[in-house]
Amino acid sequence: MFRKILALFMALTILTCSAGLAATLDETQLKSKSCILMDAATGEVLYGRAADVRRSPASTTKIMTLLIAISKSDPDEIVTVPASAGQVPLDSSVVPVYPGEKMPMRDLWYGLIFKSGNDAANAIAELVSGSVDAFVDEMNDWAYKLGMQNTHFTNPHGYTDSEHYTTARDLAILTRYAMESDLFREITFSLSYTMQPTELRDALEIRHEYPITDYQSAYYYRYARGIKTGYTMKAGQCYVGSAQKDGRELIAVTLNCGTTKVDKWVDAKALFEYGFEKLSERDRNT
Repeated sequence: MFRKILALFMALTILTCSAGLAATLDETQLKSKSCILMDAATGEVLYGRAADVRRSPASTTKIMTLLIAISKSDPDEIVTVPASAGQVPLDSSVVPVYPGEKMPMRDLWYGLIFKSGNDAANAIAELVSGSVDAFVDEMNDWAYKLGMQNTHFTNPHGYTDSEHYTTARDLAILTRYAMESDLFREITFSLSYTMQPTELRDALEIRHEYPITDYQSAYYYRYARGIKTGYTMKAGQCYVGSAQKDGRELIAVTLNCGTTKVDKWVDAKALFEYGFEKLSERDRNT
């Protein structure tokens, strides 16, 4: 009970702050070094700061990995996890999945997003394109075709590399396109999923509850949906998310956001509130 009361108090405090931001969005109150707010329907940029500065995207990279996987593979195909799943840096986030395991391709997709599994990313890459390197080439081809002018990938998971970079604008462009897929939405907006049992483990329930989508959290925002977080020392705290309200949908991207895990949620909520208020005001004046 105490936790719920405290969470409600903090949520009201943050809501009050966000309401103030909605009118002006004072840049000094945002922690993100780069951010952007985009109208998902039109692609109009409602707010941006350093939106074209190249930054390390960390695991927000996996938005591209999932998009390509959805477009080129069957979610119900039973696949064998390749050896590349085990060839990730030791400090990687993992599902985990193991070379030789058999499972539906769909389970790898959910593990990629929910658990931010670098092992799943490598497995998907090899299964889809024949090798991780070939998949990375496809990632860069897709980036070029989508008009992501300041993006270059060197891996399918986002582990730090000097030649692996993107921008807030490019991630918004990518996400807007990806959300045209109902399956992409289903995966990235879901809160829980149960992976089928394999010969190495029982059924595994995994969860995708970010504080911004967790109603018990002080950082809950009831209009928010998904999509993907990321973090490395170089990238800092990163988040790409959507919010839906009154028939409108927004995309927010925050990169290198603050010094704590919660800063990205505060920034994202402030951006969303600002965007919805701006669109409402525009509607009132037309």
